[in-house]
Amino acid sequence: MKIIDFNAIKNLNILLSEMYEWTSKVWLEQDEFLLAAKISIWQGDSGRFMTMPCVLPKYNIAGVKFISRNVDDANGIPARNSNIMLQSLTEHGLVAVLDGTFITTMRTGACAAYNAINFAREGSQTLALYGLGLTARTFMLFYGDQLRHPMTVKVLKYKDQAEMFIEEFKNNKLLNFEICDSIQDLFNADIIVSCVSFAHKELAPVDTYPTGCTIIPVHTAGFQNCDLEFEKVIVDDIDHVKKYRYYDQFKGRMARITDFANNRAKGRENDFERILVYNGGIAITDIYWAMKIVEKIGDNCPQIPMSYPQKRFWV
Repeated sequence: MKIIDFNAIKNLNILLSEMYEWTSKVWLEQDEFLLAAKISIWQGDSGRFMTMPCVLPKYNIAGVKFISRNVDDANGIPARNSNIMLQSLTEHGLVAVLDGTFITTMRTGACAAYNAINFAREGSQTLALYGLGLTARTFMLFYGDQLRHPMTVKVLKYKDQAEMFIEEFKNNKLLNFEICDSIQDLFNADIIVSCVSFAHKELAPVDTYPTGCTIIPVHTAGFQNCDLEFEKVIVDDIDHVKKYRYYDQFKGRMARITDFANNRAKGRENDFERILVYNGGIAITDIYWAMKIVEKIGDNCPQIPMSYPQKRFWV
């Protein structure tokens, strides 16, 4: 069994373009995989533990992702962390145990970038980014890597976070930055990407959002009022959104990302539609990425031998 930790994955220096391609591949192949809705156990108001099993039959691999969000951020360690276990479908025993923190963070940014690129109206010129933490930075890495025309990125003034974020990405010559003083000004954009983890109520009235905009709530919170009025709601998996408050009201206007990728459903049909893309994340992306990382690392990682029963009746 291979043991692949955070540093081992990070030190592979995988190209952003390659990881983005992995994400695109998952949307093309999603219906060939088996995916159960994630199981969540809550601890207090913000702590939670989630288990996400899935099977990729065509690749002879199954996996389970375990993710936790600690109530307290102890010793400066990121509150959100995860681990991934891979199992062969045809051979006995584990293939690998991997750190899931790198994969979760990077695939979240890649998925958000994919949605911003594919569901925004043609000729979009402004992108609002709300919440400037780690998720926003990974989104900006992938989006900036795929961007082929100038874009104004609007960020909200808060302490020195806006200035720090701009400093991080100032070398991308296609990005121009604008600091906004209010959320209403921020959300007046062609593309709105929200990376805040929690929102206890809707962030703004529906009429704040301009005609033709695309909203991507990476952690799904704060835009439920848009469920009722936007022309389209795009989701990554139906079972994962069935418990959303307004699911019964928006399901008739809903399409999956994979259906768009495979030309089974239309994405944006005109420049006037307001589209909401729920970017909650599904484990098949993590397991696919983990599989590709195992292939890349080969035997350049610690391995632990494990014994298994050699007889059927071993008792």
